[in-house]
Amino acid sequence: MVKLETCTHDTVDVKELAAFTSKVYQSQAQPFRYGDTESDIQSFLSDQHHCPDFLVLAREDGVLVGWAGLYHWTESMSYLLSWHPLVVPFNVQTARRLLRECIRHSESSGRDRMEVFLMSLTDEYRGLASQYKEIYEPAGMKQGYEWKFMEAYLDSPDLKIPQLPRTMRIVPLVEVSNDTLWPSYDAIFMSGGDRRYAEQSPKERRENFEGFFSRKTRYDENASIVLYDNEHIVGFVKIDLISEGAYVHGVGILPEYRKRGLGKFVLGTSMLRAAQGNQKKMILEVDVENVSAIKLYESLGFRQVKGSISYIWQKSEKTSRPKSRA
Repeated sequence: MVKLETCTHDTVDVKELAAFTSKVYQSQAQPFRYGDTESDIQSFLSDQHHCPDFLVLAREDGVLVGWAGLYHWTESMSYLLSWHPLVVPFNVQTARRLLRECIRHSESSGRDRMEVFLMSLTDEYRGLASQYKEIYEPAGMKQGYEWKFMEAYLDSPDLKIPQLPRTMRIVPLVEVSNDTLWPSYDAIFMSGGDRRYAEQSPKERRENFEGFFSRKTRYDENASIVLYDNEHIVGFVKIDLISEGAYVHGVGILPEYRKRGLGKFVLGTSMLRAAQGNQKKMILEVDVENVSAIKLYESLGFRQVKGSISYIWQKSEKTSRPKSRA
């Protein structure tokens, strides 16, 4: 009989977890991995920044047969690790039990939303994504949205950037507080083509913004800029520095300033500055239905290399309604 147990990154046996995860990678197709060898995986999971905050382990006769992990991203949201649960030999019922335990933990910890992203998705892994759908949906997660993962190499010497109107100026992001930036950020994304952002509650949107625009994260201060028209913020871009390259963690222009070439100016300027800082590649993600944004990115040399699909558990209005005191 399969039994579940829970632990944290402080109490999990990382060596056992790495050995099992390596076994999964050897026996199943997995597009998103923590390392190529058991040693690499153990090193990854030994880092508390990478190891999930909450883990559920499945054991049969004491032997580890599956696990799932959660990050507590914000007070309102948790994230299931990509392509989780991991179960070997694969068993749908065990996978669903692991998933339901993660949902229970998310709800009991006061979170209204749990999400998973099937990252590094290519045509090769569409079949595997369908298998995970058969885990997520019966366990209570609905399919969310799909994104394009795009990248551009920063060695193009002929990147053409529109001229900036004389009333406008660039200010480094490092000089602009999140409280100052937030109203423009929210207006931009609420009127853009990011369906995920639009469906979130005001609290969830603000919490995600604070995470994305955290100044504790290593970011390119020269390539992260805010565009002002006189004293009014009309656009911005933030570039985080990750192992894969320069990652666009937010870019946009206010709706009343669109179709003037300002989006191309902001992102193009950021690309040139990132190249000056010896960054070789810029990466971004975009909703597959955000056609105008995709056209902008393609005009700057971005090309799709892979994608992702999300699944979401959302606390229902019924369960979140305060109980009667009668």
